[in-house]
Amino acid sequence: MRILHCSDIHLGRRPIGSPGSPYSVARYEDYFKAFENIVNYALSGAVDLFLVSGDLFDRKDINPDTLARTQQMLGRLKEASIDVIAIEGNHDKCFNAGESWLLFLEKTGYLKLLAPFHDGRRYSFPCVETGGVRLFGLGYPGFLVDELLSELAERLEGRNNVVLVHSAPGKNDFIPGLATPEKIEALGEKTLYVAGGHLHARASFPAGEPFFHVPGSPEYWDVWESGEKGFNVFDTLTGEVEFHASSRRERQEFACDVDEELTVDRLNGFVEGLDIHAGSLVLLTVSVPGDCVLYPEKIERRLEEMGALKSFLRVKRRDVPVSLEGFRSMGAREIEREVLTNSREWRELGAKGDSLVRLIDSLKQSQQEGRYEQFKETLDIFLEGLAGESS
Repeated sequence: MRILHCSDIHLGRRPIGSPGSPYSVARYEDYFKAFENIVNYALSGAVDLFLVSGDLFDRKDINPDTLARTQQMLGRLKEASIDVIAIEGNHDKCFNAGESWLLFLEKTGYLKLLAPFHDGRRYSFPCVETGGVRLFGLGYPGFLVDELLSELAERLEGRNNVVLVHSAPGKNDFIPGLATPEKIEALGEKTLYVAGGHLHARASFPAGEPFFHVPGSPEYWDVWESGEKGFNVFDTLTGEVEFHASSRRERQEFACDVDEELTVDRLNGFVEGLDIHAGSLVLLTVSVPGDCVLYPEKIERRLEEMGALKSFLRVKRRDVPVSLEGFRSMGAREIEREVLTNSREWRELGAKGDSLVRLIDSLKQSQQEGRYEQFKETLDIFLEGLAGESS
């Protein structure tokens, strides 16, 4: 049996701000096009089963257009008798039972949703059996990922098992929801394949003979993301894993290192000499002396006049001394306020440093006291307010 594994599709995603702009409209379409390309591959007769290991949608609340178009694409797989097995990711996960759009898609016959269940004493792990393989889904366990992986590993029988989990190897203190390699290794002798996700670049674990695979998101959720992106096809008979690069919006990356003299003229000349492809995303990194004054908006606008769908300028300043003296007497809260208040990215979103510091304090307190529903509600309110202000 050949199994297609994709993850982090993020259907319905729009760039923050200017929802009706050509850029926003084009990027909204890009996620559907990338997923449609994967569906078309599956319909070519190359696979028997279709797995989505989380984040089919970009957020738990979706608009009617996103739902209708998702149903249309999943409907094509259904008509071809290709079963779809899915789990929730952190983006499409709904914390209120019965309100998930993935659960709605299961009830309407478009997919089978797998998730662990806790009865107050222990977890149960529903599974689906097909083609001699048993499939288990852990969804997005968040900080419980190591606990669930360990408990599942103890209960798995035989080796003809496939596990879906919206996680990847790493450290939880860097990106929430990552699994420690030691816990993953416990599945090595009890699974044929672990379908991971959460990270947006291709990854596999362990080195040499990997069984835990993350295919990467098909599109650029963040335009600065790096690494390979695509989907995997796993053959249960041979154990072979084929990686297929996704079809996505073209991205062009350029870098310019200018000296102290004629900085602006040199940069303008560099920009004018670039071969910009129509409709591409253009990333330009400019290294300049520390006291150089640039006008990023003007440069980005020029790149878009030259054909870019959207351009992004990142400035790296040389010769700027870094000193910790001003921070040595400051506490964590003061340092957080200093960083957030002076962050260009947060200022562009309309967020205020003090508000962000208060949010962080509230989230920390909720986590320490074990009030996880309050933690989630506080974060949701903040993000929804931020999105509203940005639009």
